[in-house]
Amino acid sequence: MMTKLLLILTLGAGLLTLAGLPAAAQESQGKDADKAFAALDANQDGKLSQAEFGRHLEMQGKKNATPEEKQKEFQAWDADKDGSVSKAEFTAKYGR
Repeated sequence: MMTKLLLILTLGAGLLTLAGLPAAAQESQGKDADKAFAALDANQDGKLSQAEFGRHLEMQGKKNATPEEKQKEFQAWDADKDGSVSKAEFTAKYGR
């Protein structure tokens, strides 16, 4: 009986620990996205122009992307289609 109880408590503790990992990972990813956005936003206006976003693509190994490919990627990140990528838009897609 004591062994079963110890096993249940151990498993329960493990599940609680594992359950906390996604939240911690999401928080870490959000901080990484914030840092990346700040580094890319050269003029500090709170949004990424197509040129600023192009630096992101280069950092992701897409240096040889055609202008059309860069435009398509930019448009995919510009969810509200206002011609710039906001911090919220960038954070929502960063790392995915």
